[in-house]
Amino acid sequence: MSPGAPSGGREDAERGGVLALTLGALGVAALLVVVVAVASAVYLDRRELLALADATAAHAATSIDPAAYAEGLVVLTDAGVRAGADEFLASVPIDAVDVDRLALAEPTGAPDEVTAQVTLVGRSRPAFLPWLLAPWSDGIALRVTSTAAGT
Repeated sequence: MSPGAPSGGREDAERGGVLALTLGALGVAALLVVVVAVASAVYLDRRELLALADATAAHAATSIDPAAYAEGLVVLTDAGVRAGADEFLASVPIDAVDVDRLALAEPTGAPDEVTAQVTLVGRSRPAFLPWLLAPWSDGIALRVTSTAAGT
């Protein structure tokens, strides 16, 4: 066989293999970038929800029961904490957190007479949910609980 003539056989069979591997690697890298971006968005939404739960618990910890206060007791009750949390959440602008279906959940109340416990739930909706995450297309459920000591 002359040096300039095509050799055929094995070299021809391997032609285009590098292109397929490159495209596969780029696809995997793109998928990884999308998954990391979605996970980061959910993490940031959870942090916002936790910050709101902290502020709500701090406000609720100052909500003492008026009936108990009239008797000279400064204690927190489940009803007082829930009312304080509802009051605070009603005053928060609707775009304060980027979470859908924000709501109070159990356990919200006073586990003891000096601690307010607030649990918030919501759904994170990342801007870009790939088809791989289709089971969570209605949003990813978030749940946070925060406590604060009363005065």
